[in-house]
Amino acid sequence: MKSYKAFGLIIHSEIELPELSDGDAGMEADLHIELGEFELPPLTNTHLYRRGVRASFAKDADENLYLHWDGIASFKAINGNQLIVNPLVQDHNLISLFTVSEAVGLILFQRGLFLLHASAVQVGNEAWCFMGTPGAGKSTTAAAFIKAGCKLLSDDLTAISFDSDGLAYIIPAYPQLKIWDNTVNGLDYERSDLHPVSEGVNKFSYQPKTDFPQEPVRLREVFFLHRARNKKSLTPLPAIEMPTETLKNFPLPSQLLTDSVLRSHFLQSLQCAKSARLWKKKRPDGFANLEKWVNDSVQQQLIAG
Repeated sequence: MKSYKAFGLIIHSEIELPELSDGDAGMEADLHIELGEFELPPLTNTHLYRRGVRASFAKDADENLYLHWDGIASFKAINGNQLIVNPLVQDHNLISLFTVSEAVGLILFQRGLFLLHASAVQVGNEAWCFMGTPGAGKSTTAAAFIKAGCKLLSDDLTAISFDSDGLAYIIPAYPQLKIWDNTVNGLDYERSDLHPVSEGVNKFSYQPKTDFPQEPVRLREVFFLHRARNKKSLTPLPAIEMPTETLKNFPLPSQLLTDSVLRSHFLQSLQCAKSARLWKKKRPDGFANLEKWVNDSVQQQLIAG
């Protein structure tokens, strides 16, 4: 049994999850990840793809949630504290990749966290979050902020909690940022600091395990990235548009978006809007312009702080 920490949870796992931070085996687990076989209920297709494989989803009468990728693995999430993994391949790195993404996302969903398909970094004492359609530059933008001295909080799957005053906090995920080869070159990342990942050809991971935050960080800036040439570089996003925009970035199967979940999503989105400034941001053209915007933004935040 191995012990890890991610998304504020102590995780005891029967499978290796090298992406995660090491945990304390002596502490009581919030989440048990176990190997096992189980019968899948009738599945429906989702909009989720990983490594070109489409995920299928199901929910049973006991509110257990299932994800299945043909030829890779099946997952069963139970009560927000147990994840059963049925591997269908022998590649441990591949199983880990699929486990720490949407499968763990099912557990976070069961625990009531507000989830986004987004990247996030810590700028000073604040959390800044980046969303957008595929190719909008979420991970590249996060990588530019990290190069400027900021800390990684999450990549791909971002979890948000709320304090007693309704203020939004990003819960640090785990120390891995996946970036494409052109980003490595464009931002002059040192290749010896990177690791190949199983998610795609010419994709690498930056793993800042020695300096990764573990405590929630107050959400203060939210950027919806786009590449539309006919729009301004930066425009405020009205709070009333926040639920619609975040719904576009829901990271789990849309079958989960029932009436009660949609109502909760709407309220949590507005809570985020009360905590943070909201922006529509055109991704700067070229890495030099991206780095200039990032460096200017970090400097302004540090002066204001």
